[in-house]
Amino acid sequence: MLIRPMIGAWEVPRIESILTHEARRLAVLPVPGLSGDLHQDMGRGAIAVEIAGSLYGDEARDDLLKELRGKFLAGDPVDFVADIVGESELEQVLIESFQLAETAALSDIFQFRIVLREYTEPPEPPGLGSDFGLDVDTDLGLDVDLGLDLLDLPGLLGDVPQIGDLLSPVTSAAQNLKTTLGGASSLLSPLSDILD
Repeated sequence: MLIRPMIGAWEVPRIESILTHEARRLAVLPVPGLSGDLHQDMGRGAIAVEIAGSLYGDEARDDLLKELRGKFLAGDPVDFVADIVGESELEQVLIESFQLAETAALSDIFQFRIVLREYTEPPEPPGLGSDFGLDVDTDLGLDVDLGLDLLDLPGLLGDVPQIGDLLSPVTSAAQNLKTTLGGASSLLSPLSDILD
């Protein structure tokens, strides 16, 4: 190892093994009548790094827990360097998990396993609709942002017909219907007496 694996500014002690896992994210698309499946490549997944080792003594165990547990509980990305990830774009990781084991057969010897996962900066959230992609002074108003200042909105409406003129033919028919149905209540009163 030319470069000792470091998580943040902490050099990982007494490493026995270090391995990486890289995989493509493939979506399997079954097609009826086709032998096999279609695969859609969704890009490279996050690189995982697993570091395993052993420590001797309570002081070494306490140092490991002090350095690692604080970073793990914070959940913040930390810098990571190691030879095994030299050609990848891995710069920052999240501590996904860590294990510490002690067995009765080997007193004062502690085995550890740390799993790191590549951290990718999330994209900026989209605006809330106030940015229309125009570099316009906000003092000018929303109509300038949308280009509505160039339109003659009242002129687009044209001549609106009078609503009263449209309803006059219906008014007399509605009066006739009201008069005709007014006598229906007296015809239905015997039925109302039976149902009560």
